Amino acid sequence: MTRSATIKKDLYNEPMQEVEAMLKRKNDLKVDRFATISGIRGMQFGKEIFATVLKFKDLRRFLEVFPNVQRNISYRKVAKIKTYAISGVENPNAMRFFPAITVTARGNVFYDTSANRIAIDTENSNLSVNDGQHRFYGIDGAIEELKVRSNKAKDIVIKAKIDTYLEELENMVIPMTIFNNLTEEEEKQLFYDSNNLASRPSRSATIKLAQNDYVARMAREISETNKSLIRFGVEMDKMSIHKNNPNTVLLTTVYAMIKNLYWTTYINDYEFINEKTYNEYKMFTVDTFNKIFASLPKDMDTKDKYILGRNYALKGIAKYVHYARLEKKYSDSEIFEAIKKVDWSLDLHVWSNYGAYPSEKKGILQFGGNGEGGIRGVYEMCMDKLKG
Repeated sequence: MTRSATIKKDLYNEPMQEVEAMLKRKNDLKVDRFATISGIRGMQFGKEIFATVLKFKDLRRFLEVFPNVQRNISYRKVAKIKTYAISGVENPNAMRFFPAITVTARGNVFYDTSANRIAIDTENSNLSVNDGQHRFYGIDGAIEELKVRSNKAKDIVIKAKIDTYLEELENMVIPMTIFNNLTEEEEKQLFYDSNNLASRPSRSATIKLAQNDYVARMAREISETNKSLIRFGVEMDKMSIHKNNPNTVLLTTVYAMIKNLYWTTYINDYEFINEKTYNEYKMFTVDTFNKIFASLPKDMDTKDKYILGRNYALKGIAKYVHYARLEKKYSDSEIFEAIKKVDWSLDLHVWSNYGAYPSEKKGILQFGGNGEGGIRGVYEMCMDKLKG
């Protein structure tokens, strides 16, 4: 098959010579009338698909987001991805990865099999981001942020460093899968399938595997080394603990406890625990965990005996410790003595004053608010014991 035979002839009535001349260009990406980039072609359920990579600096001028085939954008998620991208160039040791963006070609795509190059008529076609709009805006925002920092930098050395970061980030690439010439209905279905068929990992699995989340790392390490948690057992995989499960505490609960112990700091700086501060925070957290468990019943792992078997209880205790220390300025001896005074049994008469009501399951107390009511109830109970 000749090269010209591999190029669709019926699109926009373009002269064959113009398309072929364009395909001979060896630049990574040139956006004038045509955009060309290396890639491979395949088929999926009768649809033409291309796989390629695109430099970060070319995302904005090459791709578009069409709201009618997308969910509403989360600006908080975009900001988080922007910070994630910048931290990757600022810290060479940070592990950072961006999976492929899925796009759809509104128009058509030329392909040269012999040269493995994709060509798109940019005047008559659009590439619509189907899955990955937050990565798209987050990466673009990171580049713009570094440009602003560079322009504002007055120190030559600092400006040079920022410019180095900017150049490195701009020239990184992200994988891209292009579905060619889909209808709007097919684009919507592609978005649905991309998000519905993908199985999101459980929160426990995320905490267990995350390498850049220092709170997750601390939760794992404390779960594996704290004597009380080893004794009571931490469930590292599941999101709930059934009666026959020998473990008492969820990994997600340990993670939430650490955040609650430093809540005021956390909401002002999500990365307050980092490479530099990790050991200091871990030592203080371990000491606090030891004091918490020393203040609780020694048989707290007995099934259906204490309210402590519910994951909200330990979260509520951590919240109480944080506010009693930070806002109320009580001493640790007072704070943990109050925990000892709490009746942790499943006594409805005791806990009904703090929002508990009987559950359909015998011997189990229930709070409203999808767990938040239980956290608040335990917090208020501990506070009353502290004040009383």
